[in-house]
Amino acid sequence: PTVIRLAVRLGFAGFPEFQKALQRETQRQYESLERFLDDSASGEEDLFQKVLSLEFHVLREMKEKLSHEAVSRAVALLEKPGEVFVAGLLANSCLAEYLGYFLSILRENVHVLKRFDHEAYGKIQAAGKDAVAVIYSFPRYPSGTQDLARLCRSRKIPVIGITDSVMSPLAPLSDELLEAPMKFITFIDPCAGAFALTHALLTAFFMSHPEKMRQKLKEFEAFASEKDLFARKDIDIITLL
Repeated sequence: PTVIRLAVRLGFAGFPEFQKALQRETQRQYESLERFLDDSASGEEDLFQKVLSLEFHVLREMKEKLSHEAVSRAVALLEKPGEVFVAGLLANSCLAEYLGYFLSILRENVHVLKRFDHEAYGKIQAAGKDAVAVIYSFPRYPSGTQDLARLCRSRKIPVIGITDSVMSPLAPLSDELLEAPMKFITFIDPCAGAFALTHALLTAFFMSHPEKMRQKLKEFEAFASEKDLFARKDIDIITLL
């Protein structure tokens, strides 16, 4: 109610119009791919160092903003026994692959969706009880990502949205929102923050039931040994945590 009153006081008909105006302003800023400027950096800093400074800056900003409560609620959703749809389109597909690979070791029924096509549509339509979706959407926000999120919401599938800010078009479609800021030097997405956030989410999921997760790792290690998946066989991943 307080936010709605603020929106009305600012001249908007209600919160949706206020939110759209903020999204347009954010969109305007991203149209020029707002560049990262590190005030502490030397003007002679080479491009390689600028890239690393950018990633460090994003990680620090994300650390300050990250809500431990939101991560805990996301973990609770991932603990449900239904399917987990992990979606990331275009440049966001590498993030979906990362989460999907490790999460599929720790639990069953994980589906990675890298495009919104008839196959993805069919899987979501056929989803049973307790399904959940983890959806990545970063600038420039692939349109199909938001369409996929809307389909999930229409099927009453909770959405864990991983995006750059509350102004993202994915934000209003998310039941739980996890933020990893984005700043740019070139057209290439700086993904250290998004990967670190995903790493934190996976670790929190593991630590929610460590003995159960270690059993899952033992099963995976037995399969990996049988199939000779890895060159290094002396690394014990089960006792790392």
